[in-house]
Amino acid sequence: MDLRHLDVCSVDPIGCKDIDDALHCINLPNGNYQVGVHIADVSHFVKAGTEIDKEAARRCTTVYMVDRRTDMLPGLLTETLCSLISDVDRMAFSVIWEIDSTTFEVVSAKFGKSCIRSRASLNYYKAQEMIDDKSDKTPLTQSLRGLLRIARVLRDRRVANGALTLASPELKFKLDNES
Repeated sequence: MDLRHLDVCSVDPIGCKDIDDALHCINLPNGNYQVGVHIADVSHFVKAGTEIDKEAARRCTTVYMVDRRTDMLPGLLTETLCSLISDVDRMAFSVIWEIDSTTFEVVSAKFGKSCIRSRASLNYYKAQEMIDDKSDKTPLTQSLRGLLRIARVLRDRRVANGALTLASPELKFKLDNES
């Protein structure tokens, strides 16, 4: 699917280098929402059964330590070729839902390989700043506001149905070189 016409963006922590997911939300003519989640398509570069695929399977995940990380895949792939950085065509695997604007139930869904062109690589603070700026009526900001609206309704619904909410703060350490 060629989805480069959509106002897709990523929202990640400050300093994120491996942008592996991006989102979009638009209002459809029938009043419903179209929501897309786009995941970097590593399989476009890493073919099944190759040595790099076998090594990635052995590693299973990227391990984050206090002062370094051990990546599942080489940085050239995760930070450059596959990273969904803005203003560059990238291969992705996309899920696109139509969501009823009244009930917030999924009306339809489609899945498939895609080509996207992210409009922006945002950090959490910049995304929130855009959402809070009442004068910002750009399609990208409208998309973020729609995603937030849907997320809040779905979260409240989960909580009302007995969902457990766990606090999981992200801790970061800064080490000096003195022993």
